[in-house]
Amino acid sequence: LEYNNIQRLSPRSFYGLSNLRYLSLKRAFTKQTVSLASHPNVDDFSFQWLKYLEYLNMDDNNLMGIKCNTFTGLVSLKYLSLSKTFTSLQTLTNETFVSLAHSPLLTLNLTKNHISKIASGTFSWLGQLRILDLGLNEIEQELTGREWKGLRNIFEIYLSYNRYLQLTSNSFALVPSLQRLMLRRVALKNVDISPSPFRPLRNLTILDLSNNNIANINEDLLEGLENLEILDFQHNNLARLWKRANPGGPVNFLKGLSRLHILNLESNGLDEIPV
Repeated sequence: LEYNNIQRLSPRSFYGLSNLRYLSLKRAFTKQTVSLASHPNVDDFSFQWLKYLEYLNMDDNNLMGIKCNTFTGLVSLKYLSLSKTFTSLQTLTNETFVSLAHSPLLTLNLTKNHISKIASGTFSWLGQLRILDLGLNEIEQELTGREWKGLRNIFEIYLSYNRYLQLTSNSFALVPSLQRLMLRRVALKNVDISPSPFRPLRNLTILDLSNNNIANINEDLLEGLENLEILDFQHNNLARLWKRANPGGPVNFLKGLSRLHILNLESNGLDEIPV
């Protein structure tokens, strides 16, 4: 149903299509924006008949937001893409995804929705989720860690290209299963706190901290990340940290990373490498 001008989905729109596995509604809705009344609408229970649906794409639309029963009935859904789908999804709350509570969702794409805040317990309904993409939004907040409550099986969180993220020692304490964490160009703050925000992530294999103008870090920043294989740290300001003249001496933040095989330190102004 891609590239159409649908004005409304109702509870009977997909009646009789219970065997459907794949549905794409990319750019399927009208693009009128003259008034709120002209926005296309997805009624509660519109997908209730699609009990075998595994893939749903609703990218590039002009919907208002997610209602409490928007996705109710999608009891087989594994992949949901909502990139550039909503006009009023600035704040994610612990009720935003309640209609997915009975869905075995593995991948959720929320890019390009102007999201600015993630509340505590937002994803608590999504216990089987493996990949969460929140990139290219406008998130600006302190990450307390409670945002990820309930994501007990999470494999990858993509947060790159947001406005401002301030870390705490507990920012990722509730997601020890995490293996990939992307934090590129998010104006990252408090990276130098102790204990390190990344300390709970013993399973982490890929970490992207690039393009954040990071100048201060501690020696224990990556302590315990024995499984880390790829570290992107380019386009920061780490030059002072490896100088012999640095107060306290060079900061050896790469120690113990025995499995690291890709390290990017491009454009950091480095002119000394400590022995």
